[in-house]
Amino acid sequence: MNYIILLLNKIGLPQQYVETVATLTAILLFILLLYFIWYFSRILSRMYINSKYFKLRSKKWVYAIREANIFSVIGYVAAGFIANFVSILFFPEEFAQLQHVINKIINIYFLICIVLIVNKVLTVIQIIHDTGREIPIKGFIQFIKIFINFFAFLIILAYTVGKQPMYFISSLGIMASVLMIVFKDTIVGLTAGWQLSMNKMIRLGDWIEMPAYGVDGNVTDISLTTVYVKNWDNRIVTIPAYDLISKSFQSWREMQKVGARRIKRSFYIDMQSIKFVDEQLLKKLQKFELLKEYIDRKEKEITDYNAKHNTQDTMYNGRYLTNIGMFRIYCQQYIKTRPFINNNFSAFVRQLDPTPEGLPLEVYCFTNTADWLVYESYQADVFDHLLSVIGEFDLHVFQNPSGRDLKSINLQSKINK
Repeated sequence: MNYIILLLNKIGLPQQYVETVATLTAILLFILLLYFIWYFSRILSRMYINSKYFKLRSKKWVYAIREANIFSVIGYVAAGFIANFVSILFFPEEFAQLQHVINKIINIYFLICIVLIVNKVLTVIQIIHDTGREIPIKGFIQFIKIFINFFAFLIILAYTVGKQPMYFISSLGIMASVLMIVFKDTIVGLTAGWQLSMNKMIRLGDWIEMPAYGVDGNVTDISLTTVYVKNWDNRIVTIPAYDLISKSFQSWREMQKVGARRIKRSFYIDMQSIKFVDEQLLKKLQKFELLKEYIDRKEKEITDYNAKHNTQDTMYNGRYLTNIGMFRIYCQQYIKTRPFINNNFSAFVRQLDPTPEGLPLEVYCFTNTADWLVYESYQADVFDHLLSVIGEFDLHVFQNPSGRDLKSINLQSKINK
């Protein structure tokens, strides 16, 4: 700083401004020097991390250190050490008051560096733990960071004003109500995140649905207060962690884990097409390989029953095959013989309650894959076949009249006139 004063005197600066300008110039040069030291230290650390000389046995550690950019703190620490040594050159002892302020700033700077190092180490731990794990600790690590940073702030504040840290810590009781308001979302989010993790309600990679938030996709991140979901249309949806505790959501994790996905779909049959099976229809159905055994067994059973109960006078007092019953058995046999149906789970076809649209016939089974595209293909194959073959049973699928139907009716009425 003395050299700066001499230089200012030589250039003829008025004496009343010399000391002020010299002080400002020294501070500016001091800051510029520290900035260049930090900048080059950061470049060198990055070059080392990306070089062939940086080798660790564990790829997780390498990835975590690079992702957290932990060596960037080296630049901060290096700048702090250099500042500690060169502060005497910039601010000699005759400027004791200024030197005291600079030393205090350097000490605060070192405290901040320590907090940054701790934060980086915690980030590395979190990345290493969460890599390949279903239950992340990101929210817990974020809470620890908040706790450490808050108390570090109190220590720095106490050092700045010349008080003991306990002076501020003892005042936390008074500040508790304010803190509860300020950190309300953080506290609620931490509690919810902890429950989600400990109860294994949600994990990274889970497929979840939550219609209230338009959520239908995979969980990509679980933070302290928020869960991030990537929808199938590539939208990112954020959900408050607390809402996953307080509200209902649907998880497909078990389906993906088991590797089987349910088919549960029904179609409506026109009830006016339901009838007993006559000889002509029976001969046609006997050609179906899937129905041969069932028809033989059922015919013998019905014949024996009708013979015992003397039902020859009227068919309504006996037992007879129906086309809807035959079709239901055919559907059931068909799905059980498909190679993509998992027969370790329930597989059946049932009738539901009749509706104005007709009689619902529901197919209930599980595919042997949870892959969405493959599953949809398998499901379509099943119903393509069943809807195509239903006419062979003299049954009709119910469908509301379309424009073409109405046009045909109108044309027919004109012909009849």
